[in-house]
Amino acid sequence: MLWFLKFGVTAVAAIALLKWAGDSDVQTVETTTDAQNYAVAARYLNRWTHKTVLVGSSLTFRLSEDYFQSDDVENLSQAGGSPVTGLQVIAGASTPRLVLVEANVLNRVVDDAILAKLKDRNSNIYRPVRSAAAYYETLMHPPLEKAQVKAKVDQLIAQPPSDVINSSLVDQTLHEAETMPPAEAVRRGLSDIQKYKAQLESRGAKVLLFHMPYSPRFETTPFAVASTQMAAEAFPDAASWFTIDVDRSQLRWSDGVHLDARSAAMVARAIEAATAKN
Repeated sequence: MLWFLKFGVTAVAAIALLKWAGDSDVQTVETTTDAQNYAVAARYLNRWTHKTVLVGSSLTFRLSEDYFQSDDVENLSQAGGSPVTGLQVIAGASTPRLVLVEANVLNRVVDDAILAKLKDRNSNIYRPVRSAAAYYETLMHPPLEKAQVKAKVDQLIAQPPSDVINSSLVDQTLHEAETMPPAEAVRRGLSDIQKYKAQLESRGAKVLLFHMPYSPRFETTPFAVASTQMAAEAFPDAASWFTIDVDRSQLRWSDGVHLDARSAAMVARAIEAATAKN
């Protein structure tokens, strides 16, 4: 037991040191979008192997990894961000078997601040201490068993669809989508996706684009129509696309564009089922 006591003391000191250093990867409640996005990327880099990885904006960010039945699907999407940020993170790590790139929101810029922080993280002196602290945190607060998580998600999906929405937020979302995205920004995003797609495929990965399901009202907005059309023109080959086969009549959107929890779980399960064919 002496070794365990020593390890405990060391880990507690490590956690305190990391908090003092302001660069902790220990999973705590994140209070800002930037902190949340950094935690997602750092967790991805902490893993040794990657099979299927999703990159995208807040639309795909809603697909919690708990919604998937296995550990083979990872979500590297960035809330409020660009799929290219996730692609850059992947490019600097081990090569996944399959990378799925959301093509709904293409006009966002790459988050250079997070990429720089990740680079510093991999080279700074706190890396060994961070590993010990993360292990200690997992030891003290073990995650739920996969079977327990699956049962909770199964119960969520078994519920009837909910039509509880924030009407004022829906109106605001649809109003903002009446403006077309800046064409130059979308072209830049598509060009970056093409670049990283080619790079990752040269390393043996399969990279496919996909569209997260839009609500019927949002799907016809100028923003959605223009983004979909430009993505189709940049990637005209059907073989470049991943299809999500889900009963859209069962889906609901909490604010007109983001899936509610039950719908997100259904889409996650549909993605997982389709990955077996790719």
